[in-house]
Amino acid sequence: MTVEIREAKYLRLKLGREDNSRQPVSFLLGAPFSLDRGAGVPGIDGFVGIARARVEESGTALLREFDEQVTSIAGPDQYQAAMSFLYDLLDARAATDVVQEAVLRARKPSAPPFDECNLIPDEWEITRAQHGLARVMQLAPHRFPGPIFTTNFDPMISLALENRGFKVNTVGIPLEGSISIPVKMRTSEIDVFHLHGYWRDSATLHRPQQLLAKRPQLQQSLQRHLDNVHLVVMAYSGWDDIFTTAIANCLSDPAFNGTVSWCFYEQDEARAVAQNQRLFEKFAAGIAQGKIAFFRGVDCHSFFDELGGDALEDVAAGVVESPMPGWQIVTRKTLETETPLRTAEALRFFDGALPTLRHAASPLIPRLSKAETLLSRLKGSLNGGCALQLVRAASGEGKSTTLLQAAVAAVSAGDWSALYCPASDAGLNAEILVQLDPAKNWLIVLDDAEEYLDDLWQAVGKLHAQGRSNIFFLLAARDTDWRLKGGESKPWSTRVNRLDDLTLSSLGEKDIGLIVDAWAAQGEDGLRALSGIGTRDARIRRFMDAIGAQSGQAEQGSFFGGLLDTRFGATGLVDHLMPLLEFLKGRSIEGGTGTLLDALLYIACCHATGMIGLNVRVLALLCGVPPYRVSGAVMAPLGRELGAAEIRGHARTRHKHVADAIMVAANRLGADLRAIWPQLIDATVRSAEDEKIGDTFSQIILAGSRLKRDLPQGLSADLRDEIAIAAAEAAVVAMPKWTGVISALAHALRSAGYSQEAFDLLKKKLPTLKNTVDKEMVVRGYFYEWSACAGNLGGRQGSVMDAWLAAISLSDLLPVELTFEQAKMSCAGLGSVFKRLAGDASGTYAKGRRAVIDLGWRAKPDQRATGILSGHQRELDAADIPKPADIDQAISWLTEAAFAAQEELQDPLLRGLKEGRLAFTRLRTLLLVQK
Repeated sequence: MTVEIREAKYLRLKLGREDNSRQPVSFLLGAPFSLDRGAGVPGIDGFVGIARARVEESGTALLREFDEQVTSIAGPDQYQAAMSFLYDLLDARAATDVVQEAVLRARKPSAPPFDECNLIPDEWEITRAQHGLARVMQLAPHRFPGPIFTTNFDPMISLALENRGFKVNTVGIPLEGSISIPVKMRTSEIDVFHLHGYWRDSATLHRPQQLLAKRPQLQQSLQRHLDNVHLVVMAYSGWDDIFTTAIANCLSDPAFNGTVSWCFYEQDEARAVAQNQRLFEKFAAGIAQGKIAFFRGVDCHSFFDELGGDALEDVAAGVVESPMPGWQIVTRKTLETETPLRTAEALRFFDGALPTLRHAASPLIPRLSKAETLLSRLKGSLNGGCALQLVRAASGEGKSTTLLQAAVAAVSAGDWSALYCPASDAGLNAEILVQLDPAKNWLIVLDDAEEYLDDLWQAVGKLHAQGRSNIFFLLAARDTDWRLKGGESKPWSTRVNRLDDLTLSSLGEKDIGLIVDAWAAQGEDGLRALSGIGTRDARIRRFMDAIGAQSGQAEQGSFFGGLLDTRFGATGLVDHLMPLLEFLKGRSIEGGTGTLLDALLYIACCHATGMIGLNVRVLALLCGVPPYRVSGAVMAPLGRELGAAEIRGHARTRHKHVADAIMVAANRLGADLRAIWPQLIDATVRSAEDEKIGDTFSQIILAGSRLKRDLPQGLSADLRDEIAIAAAEAAVVAMPKWTGVISALAHALRSAGYSQEAFDLLKKKLPTLKNTVDKEMVVRGYFYEWSACAGNLGGRQGSVMDAWLAAISLSDLLPVELTFEQAKMSCAGLGSVFKRLAGDASGTYAKGRRAVIDLGWRAKPDQRATGILSGHQRELDAADIPKPADIDQAISWLTEAAFAAQEELQDPLLRGLKEGRLAFTRLRTLLLVQK
């Protein structure tokens, strides 16, 4: 087969493309990667020599047999023959001993005796290839996120990556296993898969019958990992094993969207073609479809240095390399090279864009009093030992700006160097912190510190153990999340000097004045709605009043809410957002699918309806990017424009007011808001198949029942109905074994005025309840919703069906426990329907009404229920309807009223639900406990 094999320089150009994040690069690496200039893990000859020595220990007869069988064979076959000999004539332990001895020969001659509990990179002969690959992955973590696949047994690739600050997940693949690990959420994490096993605590594969055995689970998971990936195969002989078979199968699949770059060490094209004909035949389908390319003259030990210094010069130029992936070293010199903030950028910041170092360094952005307090504490901590300062506040109170302004001012003064984490997709590596230059004072600047609690605790512990005194942790955290995640439960003062927390709450008049002055410096564009207020003092009062009006809103910063109200007024925010949404509509998601406007609408749909936000894993699926790419590809560009943020693994806007305005503005621009919720539901269900995604799962799946109420009132009632029904219908399709989604759809239909359709739906679905997985949790709610739909049908029969179904929702006919919430709702509902049925009479229905009101008072009524019960009670008292003597009489009156409704029923299905009177034993037991 004739195949074109290009020179290595073309592969460097290919990997250096700036748009590589569209198809992230993974690597498959073979034995030469771990052997460099005679140092490292021995090659085939070395392995065979170690195996021969092991056989020699078992006697000369075995040794003669070994030499006869093995020494006459060359290449990979000799290695396999030697290891097969060990398995067959000695045992598996002998093969394991050979592997471990071979790997341990990669330790430096000067290294101390091997400590199984502590792999120290400096004690190993890490090769140039391994160092180079780790550096390239650190320089461009979004282009080269991994994973790394290798047939090698040794730990040196992982050690090289750890030396560059990565957290490495080393996975030895079991014989019958598959690749199954937690979803990677940070660019600082790298997965290394040892396809033939790992040298410790894992079986290793060597024999043809092992390497060629069918492993369907592994085959499927490999193909899943290779899809939408650019796989670079280097220092790999291409022997016939599960991985080359997986690659060939992928390349033969028309639906496969990955690509492969296969490297040969051989420089001469003709020889490379002649030597690899079997390989080309195996990959014929991929060659024909243009999914695999071949490169020659690729020396793995020089390739990555050339790649890092040539093709990645755009990444490395002018950047001080950080010791931790995703972090940035900030010095006075690097700050001096930053481009000054432009007026337009300052205005976007005033409107809610997230702060950066450039904002913190700009004179256009006022430095408020809390930043000065932080700066004073930093100056007082110079040479005072390791310390920790936490800035606490609700979201939207300005803690990120305060944090960065203090850090920039401290670094600019020349007293500190800083390590700053600009995005949430980077990790904190304690091992790297203890290696920071002890001659410098270091600031570790970290926002959203509640997401790094365990790493922080480990870091201060290691620094304390080593007696370090030159590192200051400058942290910011959302106050509620810091407490929820256990930040207060750790005894920080035993390891580090924890300064008094700085809590941001209400701003004083002086700080408000600084902000208003900064707006005024930009003219009408800066003042926006305040431009119509003539004096500085009046503008300050307006801003302070707006902040005060926002206080007390959970998870919503009163400062930012007041800022929005002050700058845009009642309707100006929607007008302001419309051109921005138009701009985002034209911005594709880097490396993903759809536009930034699509992503923003997914986020806003969730935040506007009262949720904490949209789970990042669900957003990743919707945007066609891996979860660890969401921060860089989606949240960062949105944050630069209007301040989208992440909280507890969820993407959200800076404030619910913003989310509401986005929805209204998008509707004006013609966005199909009806289509968004079905997409959200589909992605949520698919995400949950692999990993639990938290409390927002049910909030999204069952959203149809509440969307009319929770969607922004700036959307018409008809549109909110249509969105709610579309969401509920999508959930019924996505979750066919759930009862709750049926009730949610019925509620959405009823709220939209389609009560007959809702009633018929619940009636039709009743026989399927027994096959649903959540019936015990929601069956009482199902009957309660059914009763409400019946009541909306009108007429005497509608009320009779309402009463009968509501009574069933409280009764023992449903073999599940009853809650106070269910009792409260059903009693309140029955009070209204018994009132309609009783009219002005004082018979069975009136006494039933009095009974359920009496029972309702026992069911822990909330404020709304209390109002309903009080209204009924006043009317009953005025009509001289007697009160039940005790709970048993109340239950008896309820029983008779329910039976009276049953007797009036004309619907045969409803009459057939129960013969005779209902029992309410569970209700009685519940309310007696309350008493």
